[in-house]
Amino acid sequence: MNTVFFRPFALAAVLSLGMPAVAGAVEYTTLDAQASHAAFAYSQMNVKMDGRFGALAAPVLNFDPARPEAAKVVIEVALAGVDAGYDEANAELSKDEWLATAAHPLAVFTSDQVDALGDGRYQATGRLTIKGVTKTVAAPFTFKEDGQTGVFEGGFTFQRADFGVGEGPWKDFSIVANDIGITFRVVAKP
Repeated sequence: MNTVFFRPFALAAVLSLGMPAVAGAVEYTTLDAQASHAAFAYSQMNVKMDGRFGALAAPVLNFDPARPEAAKVVIEVALAGVDAGYDEANAELSKDEWLATAAHPLAVFTSDQVDALGDGRYQATGRLTIKGVTKTVAAPFTFKEDGQTGVFEGGFTFQRADFGVGEGPWKDFSIVANDIGITFRVVAKP
């Protein structure tokens, strides 16, 4: 048998075995803003409250479920559109003591690392910036593919005092608790 003649074909056959996996890989790069949302939960005078953030944007979104370690995401959350459930609270949240939306219209999460945890579970570790203050947070999430759509769902908790959210008379955690829970559903397309 002529091994010189056979080698290129053997190499081509071996390489072609890997092609379907590469060809079938989908990298999600475009946020579906209409289908995506983020919400928050907190306790006010020991009463559980919740609300929703305004529009989400993703100026950077690169996620390939086959290569999560290469993922990069920057999510911007419009703070001016916060809905805490009633108009008085919404107006209060825009003030300097709370979110200072005139000076800081966005909260921004920038991923530094994404780890696969198994069974469609991941964790994004990155920097959260609110009111010009940046802290590291870890956000566990699940990822599911649905046709040509990828759905990320997860959440994390941060302490509002770390970001100067709720200053002045609102610093008292017996009025508004320090822990703020964030949940998100991000829908993306290739």
